[in-house]
Amino acid sequence: MRRAAVPLAAVLVLAAGCGGHRPAPPLPKPMFSLGTAPVVGVDMYALSNFPPAVVRADGTRMLAYIKNVLKADAVGIVWDFYVTNRYSDAVRTTGATLSARNVTILTRIAERDHLRVEYRPLIFIMTTGRANPWEGLIMPSDPASWFASYYQAELPYLRVAQRLRVGEFVTATEMHDLNGSALWPSFFARVSRIYHGVVSYTAWNQDYFYSTQALLPVQDLGMDMYHSLNLPATATTAQVTAAWEQFFGNVSTAVLHRTAIDETGISARAGAYEYPPNMWTGGTLDEGVQANWFIAACRTVRLYGLRGVFFWKVDLTDNPAHPASSLSTFEGKEGAVAISECAKILK
Repeated sequence: MRRAAVPLAAVLVLAAGCGGHRPAPPLPKPMFSLGTAPVVGVDMYALSNFPPAVVRADGTRMLAYIKNVLKADAVGIVWDFYVTNRYSDAVRTTGATLSARNVTILTRIAERDHLRVEYRPLIFIMTTGRANPWEGLIMPSDPASWFASYYQAELPYLRVAQRLRVGEFVTATEMHDLNGSALWPSFFARVSRIYHGVVSYTAWNQDYFYSTQALLPVQDLGMDMYHSLNLPATATTAQVTAAWEQFFGNVSTAVLHRTAIDETGISARAGAYEYPPNMWTGGTLDEGVQANWFIAACRTVRLYGLRGVFFWKVDLTDNPAHPASSLSTFEGKEGAVAISECAKILK
């Protein structure tokens, strides 16, 4: 919790000058298929639906940074859908929701940069005051209506993903209170009729580690890793790695090999191991905390043969040459260096 390849259907193309048909060209393998090298990815988060010219300019800059400085080979394009409250039956887009047109622009830039792509929409509860906006609390009064609404919200993006042969579509993230719904299989089936790539779901780390019944019926699993570690602020890289490996070591091999870490992050702050999701609190700068966390992620992926890891996050409109001063930002810090070394760790 932070506050988410592509065999396509055969397409027949009219053969020029003969009136017949020829088969579609060979299709790429799934982005995260078993047996391939683990993916090193970075989540790129769009906080608003910026004008296309801004998306193109900022996306070009940020995706080049992901590829050339962070040395990643994949990007997770992340945006927000909304519900008015946790019991709402309607999933909405707003002026802050990155449009399918803008997602298309970013995908084409990523492809040009030879980055593999996954889509991962989030859902934000539009509450005020002290209410928790986490999507894990969503519990609609009419689940059938909610799932129908969510499918319609995702539909334009599913069509883009299919047309552009995007590697993976993470259909939902950390829907803790909805994990037990009997409607997930039909939802995934409906999604798969439009998008023929890898359809997955990101589990909350508590559900992933402690309740196999909370893992939804998808072949390719995802999880978010923000689990608290009982470590001192001065913990070494080896100690942080050992703590990570202990958690994942309790998961079956069959599940591990189907899993990607779709999101993980931590502030470069002394004491952040105690509660990694807390990225908004100030404190004492300690870049080693963030670097240790990222290195531990890469070593864990290698040890257990996970499908890959995506680091949280860069914002679409960030300028890496002038990083934000927040402790959660890894641009310009040791955390960015750690990400850039992840591909070597996974070899």
